[in-house]
Amino acid sequence: MTNTPRVEIRTALTLDADPSKELKADLYLPPECGAERRPAVVLIFGGGWREGDRSQQKFYGLALAQAGFVCLATDYRPSTRAHWPAQLDDVRTAVTWLRGQADEFQIDMGRIAVSGNSSGGHLALMVAAAQSEGPEDGETEANASSVGAVCAFYPPTRLQGLDAESEDDTVRSLLGSGASREAYRRASPLAYAANRWPPVLLLAGAEDARVPVRHTLDLHQALVEAGNTVELHVFAGLGHAFDLQRDRAELAAGIVIRFLREYL
Repeated sequence: MTNTPRVEIRTALTLDADPSKELKADLYLPPECGAERRPAVVLIFGGGWREGDRSQQKFYGLALAQAGFVCLATDYRPSTRAHWPAQLDDVRTAVTWLRGQADEFQIDMGRIAVSGNSSGGHLALMVAAAQSEGPEDGETEANASSVGAVCAFYPPTRLQGLDAESEDDTVRSLLGSGASREAYRRASPLAYAANRWPPVLLLAGAEDARVPVRHTLDLHQALVEAGNTVELHVFAGLGHAFDLQRDRAELAAGIVIRFLREYL
């Protein structure tokens, strides 16, 4: 019986020199390191932008690293500590940090993706939305954190009205109680769907009561109408965070790996 090569995990890496941010991440390195540069993925946890931590992405970090991807599971400031767009800034910092380590970890800087679940899926989409808004040339913060593909699990895509749908106050906590309608719009991936995006993978449960599946369906339709490359998977009978069950997580990981191998 052949032993599966072990993934190397480096925990609690500091991504930002500002101690007030406490921005940490865990790095998952593939077992074998040959001469070729490797693709990489930044993994973003969910929790209504105010709960959870990077350890929630450990399964995907291990699964993708075993498949040959360098993975960085990052934290970001919760909405209890900082309002939007601090969370997006932190994720973009993680992408930029990974680019800065390209030589050390043999990363192909043209093959960096971002993947997230729920509010993490929203942040993953907003990374692509932010780069679609930026200039196409020059050294800018937007292209320093640009990505070549996006994977989003059951993501909020229109923030206006989400609190009422979810019977919660997570969006108000994220944006602040005095946020304008325009602020809600600008923090919504759907508002940028007409722009040019990298390839996008969307996964959702058809019976999601937390983030209704129409968030995913509406974004898919808008991205397709704009001529973007999008792959959609909607799972009948499943709700929010369906991949908390191991067999469903394995299925989802397989879909992500195949998608990234094709498009990244």
